[in-house]
Amino acid sequence: MSSSIPHQGPEVTGGARALVSLTTTELAAALRERRVSAVEALDAFLTRAREHNPALNAVVTWDEAQARKRAEAADAALARGELWGPLHGVPFTVKDAFSTGGLRTTSAHPAFAEYVPAEDATVVARLKAAGAILFGKTNLPPLSGDLQTDGPLWGRTNNPHDLGRTPGGSSGGAAAAVAAGLTPFEMGSDIGGSIRQPAHYCGIVGIKPTEHRVSTFGHIPDMPGGPRHVRHMACAGPLARSVADLRLLLSLIEGADPRAPEVPPVAPVGPAKPRALEGLRLAWADTLGPFQADRETREVFQRFAAAAREQGAVVEQAVPSGQDFADLVEVWGLLNGGEVGAPLPPPLREGYQQQFRPLERDLLAKAILQGSRVDMTGYGTALSRRDGHIGQLEDFLSGWDAWLVPVAMTAAPVHTKFGAPVDVDGVPRDYLEALGGFTCLFNATGSPVVVLPIGRTASGLPVGAQLVGRRWMDGALLDVAEALLPLGGGVRWPSAFTP
Repeated sequence: MSSSIPHQGPEVTGGARALVSLTTTELAAALRERRVSAVEALDAFLTRAREHNPALNAVVTWDEAQARKRAEAADAALARGELWGPLHGVPFTVKDAFSTGGLRTTSAHPAFAEYVPAEDATVVARLKAAGAILFGKTNLPPLSGDLQTDGPLWGRTNNPHDLGRTPGGSSGGAAAAVAAGLTPFEMGSDIGGSIRQPAHYCGIVGIKPTEHRVSTFGHIPDMPGGPRHVRHMACAGPLARSVADLRLLLSLIEGADPRAPEVPPVAPVGPAKPRALEGLRLAWADTLGPFQADRETREVFQRFAAAAREQGAVVEQAVPSGQDFADLVEVWGLLNGGEVGAPLPPPLREGYQQQFRPLERDLLAKAILQGSRVDMTGYGTALSRRDGHIGQLEDFLSGWDAWLVPVAMTAAPVHTKFGAPVDVDGVPRDYLEALGGFTCLFNATGSPVVVLPIGRTASGLPVGAQLVGRRWMDGALLDVAEALLPLGGGVRWPSAFTP
């Protein structure tokens, strides 16, 4: 077989195990250089997913037949010298909140159990246009409404580092699938921590881009065929096993979308600009207002800060002066409840509110309930309060290359019921505060945040950090993340799922 695209590198040896060990960037290069075929790559991930998914319950919908046709077409195209894009032939899965044309999209809610959209969500369409091949969809809580992944339609997803623990939510199936090597990358969504908290619990990397950098068109809980109500704070972004993957994937999905006019034209994230640790200016904190990480997480942060300092970084413990984080949570809840809960059809809205009513002492739940009942005056006031918080945080961040803060109060907790207290150093803490208190703050400010693993607990569970940057400075933030990732040991395979 001849082609104008020659073999440019060594063959990929080691079979399927080697293929599933590659990062997205590495796999894309191997496919582009014809060191492996798209059919071989698809088969490797399908085989691994079929083997390990029963233990994890991460993938809930399969599209093997169409994926195989697409992989065969990808190989034929390369043989003719045609390159579809940077992800030519790369297989992937996507969170089942994103619409997929011709493929069931449920958002894990029984009301959508048989829903088949006519078109792809924008991020799915852009990944396919870049040459990627969709072969499955991953689990989430109903309508992305929890920070664990469980529900009546698809059941519970388990954490590959410890099956008795949660992978987080709402992109829990996505994070578990990436961490266990069932897929090379995933696309998650995040309005209160749903990319970042699962990345932390599962020991991988993820980015919540600057608000409105990436279109969320075609994402449910906006009702299919209905008005688009979720206009603030919600983000779509990748989960992967390397920072280079995050940069590549973000570059393919970012930018203006005529179907979501709030997304502006943006300067491309661009190629990496390598940063040395020496001279980096890093702030860090393990307590933000009412939220404090547990002892083990604080110790990991202290060790990481000391290691960065030893490598020549300027590292100081600091928080924005005068920033009221409890007020910022309330702003987040007012906007979240106002855009997600209030517009739901009456039966779904009642279920949404009922979910949070027993938790009204929880700061996050209380704010969400207030938001689900807010009027336009209250909504506008919340947006104005938000503007003030954004200004405060941007002023603070202007003095630093990045700010490291916890993702959650603990490493991945054991599976529990929605709303049950979470043990934090022997003290029961309110459910949403423990799981999402640290993350919702940066949805409220719209800041870009990269999560990267920075250490382990004594029992071996991964601990991640939120690396917070200035709005629209996503590329610079990824540069810092690339420099810091090796310092925390990088992304490691869960022991039971090592290829």
